Amino acid sequence: MNSNQSQNQVPLMLTVPKEVRDTLRTLAAKQNLENPDRVTSAATLSKEIICNFLKNLEEKGDKK
Repeated sequence: MNSNQSQNQVPLMLTVPKEVRDTLRTLAAKQNLENPDRVTSAATLSKEIICNFLKNLEEKGDKK
């Protein structure tokens, strides 16, 4: 992520079921074990999932 992207970010509060939170925490912990030089959190994974989903949704819409 470049500094220009980080300047365009805004906070967003989400609520998810406990099971989803636990899954995100587990996935983050696994990534941290696999690559300890890059710390990943449940919030970071949530952001990546949402952004990728919306990007894919836009791409599908552009193909129609």
